[in-house]
Amino acid sequence: MPLPAPDLKRSDDAGAERRAAVPSTAVVGIFIILLLAAIQYAREFLLPVVVALLLFFVFVPLQRRAQRIGLPGSGVAAVLVLSLLMGIAAIFFLLSGPIMEVANNLPDIVRDITARIEAARDVFLAVIQNFRAGAENDIPDLRPARIAEDGENGDEEDDLLMSTVSGALLYLTETPAMVAQVIFALVLLFFLLSSSDLIYLKIIQSFDGFGEKRAALTALREVERNLGGYLGTVSLINAGLGVSIGLAMWALGMPVPLLFAVLAFLLNFIPYLGAVMGVVLASVVALLWFNTLSSVLLVGGVYLLLTSLEGQLITPAFLAKRLRMNTVLVFLSVAFWAWMWSFLGMLIAVPILVALRVIAEQVPRWHVFANLLSGSAAQLPATSELEMPPSRPSDAD
Repeated sequence: MPLPAPDLKRSDDAGAERRAAVPSTAVVGIFIILLLAAIQYAREFLLPVVVALLLFFVFVPLQRRAQRIGLPGSGVAAVLVLSLLMGIAAIFFLLSGPIMEVANNLPDIVRDITARIEAARDVFLAVIQNFRAGAENDIPDLRPARIAEDGENGDEEDDLLMSTVSGALLYLTETPAMVAQVIFALVLLFFLLSSSDLIYLKIIQSFDGFGEKRAALTALREVERNLGGYLGTVSLINAGLGVSIGLAMWALGMPVPLLFAVLAFLLNFIPYLGAVMGVVLASVVALLWFNTLSSVLLVGGVYLLLTSLEGQLITPAFLAKRLRMNTVLVFLSVAFWAWMWSFLGMLIAVPILVALRVIAEQVPRWHVFANLLSGSAAQLPATSELEMPPSRPSDAD
């Protein structure tokens, strides 16, 4: 009995439908561009949302432990959020006096910085000249010469002063928006913590079958444990570093050591660049505060030593090896979020990367992406395994 002829028209229609269902490269590229533009445009809204979600994974284990001993979830959430708010308000209150003093004396500070930079340049030139001449003269101090009223650098100082004042005014105009974002993030964090059980239940109910529901609950617990553990550990380490740098700056006679402690805590969330920014900032303030080059170098060296000890010894010892990240992708993530959301984006770049890795580890289809983000060295196959097996002779031969 002859077989029926294949329906070529039906098979062509099915292939066309499958090709139409797969998005083209151009469509994917346009979607990525629009997504990046939307993230950049909605920065004022998305930034506090992301911060609240990250803080949620840090505090939800504490809330769950409190609920196990009979405390109400909403009450624990309120206590946690109010404690965080009081901590932020206390830091701003302690720093408000020095900041206002700097703002009031900004013109004199700018002129003094300009003069001291010129004096430092003269010091380095004198050191180089003495070294070339073989002299053993003492290193001159950094005390600047008195600036004449009609000096040659008057116009340059005025330009520097105007740019500094305009930048300070720009930040002052953005202060109400920043305060509103902080309040919005804390309020959202309260609702997330008080509704954590309901949120988890709704996520689990969105899956079909007992196996999928159980896998979803396991994934949520793993994300909570790993991401919360990472953020909690890094926050404690950064807090210890901030206290150490604050005490060191106080012992060295630097002004406002509390400000350096807070900046060290925040900047240490930025890998690689944060330590460099802290050393430069401490050295600039020391250049303004002290009159000797040795004091300036001592301040920068102590700051660099403490951050190096933290980065090379303390953090690798306390941070789980499986949560270490690919250094290249970490640097690119910091640069990307700095471009998208400026300084605050740099602070949350690594937590976002860790969150993506933890989530990717729980989705089987994303394991390749999780392995790409991992900082642990994967074991390469042996050379013999990479070689092509010898071809077997065919029966025709």
